Amino acid sequence: MSGDEVSSRFRLVGNLEGHRDWVTTIATGHPLKDNEESPVLVTGSRDKTLMVWKLTGGYEEVDESDSNRLYGVPLKSLTGHNHFVTDVCLSADNLFALSSSWDKTLRLWDLRAGKTSRIFVGHTKEVHSVSFSLDNRQIISAGGDRTFKLWNTLADCKYTNENNNHSDWVSCVRYSPVAKNPYFATVGWDGRLKVWQSNFLIKYSLKAHNEHINSLSIAPLGTYIATGGKENTLKIWDLNDLNEENRSLNTGAPINKVAFNPVKQWVAAACENGVHVFDLNGDSDDPIAKLVVEKRSKEKATKHRPDNYAATALAWSSNGRKLYAAFTDNVIRVYDVNVDESS
Repeated sequence: MSGDEVSSRFRLVGNLEGHRDWVTTIATGHPLKDNEESPVLVTGSRDKTLMVWKLTGGYEEVDESDSNRLYGVPLKSLTGHNHFVTDVCLSADNLFALSSSWDKTLRLWDLRAGKTSRIFVGHTKEVHSVSFSLDNRQIISAGGDRTFKLWNTLADCKYTNENNNHSDWVSCVRYSPVAKNPYFATVGWDGRLKVWQSNFLIKYSLKAHNEHINSLSIAPLGTYIATGGKENTLKIWDLNDLNEENRSLNTGAPINKVAFNPVKQWVAAACENGVHVFDLNGDSDDPIAKLVVEKRSKEKATKHRPDNYAATALAWSSNGRKLYAAFTDNVIRVYDVNVDESS
C-alpha cells in the first residue's frame, strides 16, 4: 500500500493533489443537518494559495496499482496572499472562509465567488492563526507580534490585547465550541497555554510544555484542550483541574497539528513521523492508529532526512468518519474511519 501503515480502523480511500508546497491547514465544513457529512473542504498552503475541493469519492480497496487514486479535484484556487497561508476556518453556513498568512494579513473569502471579501490589516508581524467565534460575529487572530486581535467581519480591529500576553510567538488560537461556556484559548512558543474569558480577561495561564507549542484543539464539549509542539508529547488538559496534565501521550517526534474527533473521544496528532490517533476512553497510552507514509525509493533517506514524510496538517470530517491528513509530499490523504468499532 505504498508504505502507508493503517490499522483496520483507518483505511486509505484516496488522495487530494493540487498544492505546489506543503499544506499547512485543513478546514472541513460544518454539518447543516444532523448526522450529515459536509462535502466542504478548504486547505491552505505554503504555496500562498487556498484550495476549495470538489470531493468525488475514492475507492473501496487499495492496492499497489491504485495507490494514487484521487478522492477529489481542486474546484477553486483562492489567490491573494503573498506569503505562506498559516490557518483557515469556515463560517457556520460553509459560505465563507477566513485565512491568516505570513504576509501579516487575514482574508475573508466568499467561497461561492472564489474571491476576497475583506482584507484585515493591523498585525505587525506574521499571523499564525485565526478563529471564528461560535456565532461568527467575532474573529480573533494571533501571531508573531505576540498579541491577539479582535475583529468584526467588516475587518475593523476592535481590540488588541496588551495584558498577560505570550512572551514569544502566538502559534494557535481557538474559540470554545460550546455557547454556554464561552472562552478561547491560545498557545505559544513560550510553552504556555492561556485560557481567556470572552471579555478578554485571563482565566488560566500555565507552562504547559518546556519547548514551543505549535497547536491546540478544544474538545467538542469544551472541557478538554489538547496541546502539542516541539516536544514529542501530546498533552490533554482538563479545565476543571489544571494542576497537571490529564494525559501525556508520547508521539516519538515533534507535533505540528492536533485535532479532536467531533464524535468519538479520540485525538489525532500530525507529527514529523506520521499521524498518531489516540483513544482517550481507554487506559492505554499507545495510539490506536499510526498513519505513516514512506518516501519513494528514489528519495533516499539520510540521517537528516528520515524515510517517511512528515505530517503537516489534519482535520476530521464533520461526522468524524473521515480523516484528512497532509504530508510533506504536498499530498492530502483521505482515510475512512470506522468509528463504530469497539475500542
